[in-house]
Amino acid sequence: MPTLTFNFIRSTLVTFYAFLILFFLGNCNSIFTIDLITLAIMGISSILVLAVGDTLYFIGLKTIGVTKTVPIAYSYSILVIFLSALILEEEITLAIVLGTSAIILGVWLVANKALDQNQNSNSSLIGVLASVGTTLCWGFGVVLFKIILNNNDPFVLTAGRMIFLLPTLAIVSTIYIFRKPSRKKWTKNQIILALFSGLIALGIGDTLLYLGLDSANINIVTPLTSITPIFSAIIAVLFLGESASKKIIIGTILVTTGTMLLFIQ
Repeated sequence: MPTLTFNFIRSTLVTFYAFLILFFLGNCNSIFTIDLITLAIMGISSILVLAVGDTLYFIGLKTIGVTKTVPIAYSYSILVIFLSALILEEEITLAIVLGTSAIILGVWLVANKALDQNQNSNSSLIGVLASVGTTLCWGFGVVLFKIILNNNDPFVLTAGRMIFLLPTLAIVSTIYIFRKPSRKKWTKNQIILALFSGLIALGIGDTLLYLGLDSANINIVTPLTSITPIFSAIIAVLFLGESASKKIIIGTILVTTGTMLLFIQ
């Protein structure tokens, strides 16, 4: 199914979840007291991470699979480390250098394997480029989220970002559907899976991420999220029937080892 449409559908239940949580916390009025600069940063970061970045991520998943896309995309912690030093003035240590080197090597192995499967395949190249694009969008966007959380509640960010994300995805996905109409119809099970995948990742998962960013340094929280490739690779092999070659296994281990070095700094 079209990645833009999928991204929009999964965001609808998340919007309800985010404002429901804010309502139960009695903090709905906080949305209306956000200053214009923070609101602008929230809009830019939300579209960058959740609209552009996530859509590129789904393109990667669709073209080169989970075991290749996830390690590449989740190397965004490399970019975050350097941006945190540059913008947030956080220290770069030896552990950061070693961890970053391990991640770069691991990502190269995974991406190289994806292209090796069919060197003449445009879809493989597009998948790798989309995954790298995800890394850039997530890296810059998460730093902006950290800046927002310096003066705002994590639950306010969870709800506020949806004000920008949902209309953007609705407009763009509608334009896409009119330009490239499809006869395929979404089944009930597909819609349910889309909604709950959004609730788990974009709702609960991101809320936990914002709580982490609010209570600890970004150069600790973000690298820890890059452990995701290990779990994704196992799940993809067990349930999606994807193959895990030696390059993918070694690359994934290097990515995870590198992020753990960053974590213990």
